[in-house]
Amino acid sequence: MRKFVIVLFMIFIICGYCLAQSVNSITIEITNIVINGGTVYIGIFSTAESFRREEPDFLYELDAVNITMIQELSLPSGEYVITAMQDANYNKKLDSGLFGIPRELIGISNYNGRGFPSRNFDRQKILVDRTTGKIIIGLYGF
Repeated sequence: MRKFVIVLFMIFIICGYCLAQSVNSITIEITNIVINGGTVYIGIFSTAESFRREEPDFLYELDAVNITMIQELSLPSGEYVITAMQDANYNKKLDSGLFGIPRELIGISNYNGRGFPSRNFDRQKILVDRTTGKIIIGLYGF
């Protein structure tokens, strides 16, 4: 009987862990795209370290055929920073000028186009869970 209780307890722990790590289906909507103005890249960062190094955990590439583009994603529950960039010269990187000011259109989660977006993960992060449906990110130029 004791072995049965221990096995049952382990099954509950494993099921609880699996439910906590659930995968969520979300929609990313990118707006203000210049049609045929370059490839649009969506970068998803799950840690402050990857955001600081500018190395996304997930990277998606879209052709700029509409002003608004939608990408369906599946992400585990957690906190993420989502960025979007339109690569006007097709060199697969964000070009910047004096003082690091971007020359290409960029967008980031929790940014409304006013001023400069923060380089702080905690300020730009969003929570992805089972209630998250659509995330809208606008592209802005400077």
